[in-house]
Amino acid sequence: MDSITDQNFQPELMKSIGSKYAIQEETINEWKRNTQFKLYHPENDFSVSCCCAFFLVDSEWDKDSLRALKEQTSADLLVGIRTSDKSMVTDNVIDAIVCCEMEQIDRIVHQFQAMLSVHGSYIAMDLNDIISFFNQCPYTQYAESKIYLSDDFIEQDKHEVEEFIATLPIRSIRSLLLYTHTVNSASFEQFSKIVDIVDLQIDDSNMPLYSMATTSTLNHAYISAIYPMEQSLSH
Repeated sequence: MDSITDQNFQPELMKSIGSKYAIQEETINEWKRNTQFKLYHPENDFSVSCCCAFFLVDSEWDKDSLRALKEQTSADLLVGIRTSDKSMVTDNVIDAIVCCEMEQIDRIVHQFQAMLSVHGSYIAMDLNDIISFFNQCPYTQYAESKIYLSDDFIEQDKHEVEEFIATLPIRSIRSLLLYTHTVNSASFEQFSKIVDIVDLQIDDSNMPLYSMATTSTLNHAYISAIYPMEQSLSH
């Protein structure tokens, strides 16, 4: 089985099907330009705007440079990605922290953008959903399953999916970002099976998964989740 870290995450361009109710392409392109998620390093040009700016906690950032990053990019969100024990707290500049492994950084940035319906997600979701999620859960953890070669993994490898979801500490969570990457066009029936498995791991079965996304921009399938963690555990 190929490693997920070896995959090329370049979006696959898809031609939309026209209808008399179709939104003009230039309008959609403008929405896409206004909803970019980008990872910045201290030496980057901050004049390249985005709606959500990511930075690496381990890089040489100070409070002034982070404030400049948020202001000059006009970002609605400034999110730190933490891959080590180095701590950083959220404040009036930093909106959120996501903890992950080093090899997962690019996928996290890719996934947040792919979650938005304007960028291809088959589940309706917009930037306000992500902002609301981080308002509720400023300290979060990222986790992902192994990769699969077929969208049939939920039927063929259901036990592996159940084992992955069972490892997530989500029994009493407030919110969850659940992401499913598919090879072909998303199947709501398949996605609902994954949601059903997740529901069994949450105490409040009536608590909706706050946001969900499913896209098809590469030739492999996998599941990932971003869930809240306590601030005390993030140090």
